[in-house]
Amino acid sequence: MKGGPFRSKIPYPSITKIAPTNELFTGYRILSSKDGLELFYKSATLGSVKISPKNRDEFITELKKRCPNAEIQV
Repeated sequence: MKGGPFRSKIPYPSITKIAPTNELFTGYRILSSKDGLELFYKSATLGSVKISPKNRDEFITELKKRCPNAEIQV
């Protein structure tokens, strides 16, 4: 994941929950859309990170495959 000068790698097994978010002014930077996602993971400094993937549906489908134990609320 990349946001401005920040980069992070989140291991799939550490993702615990994926939820929709419409907060624009949070996360690494200002989100580029109102239909972002908030990823909760075990080693998150602030508890979660908010992202806005280019292809939201594809991203969610891939997370469902790779994170079968995560709670997906979208």
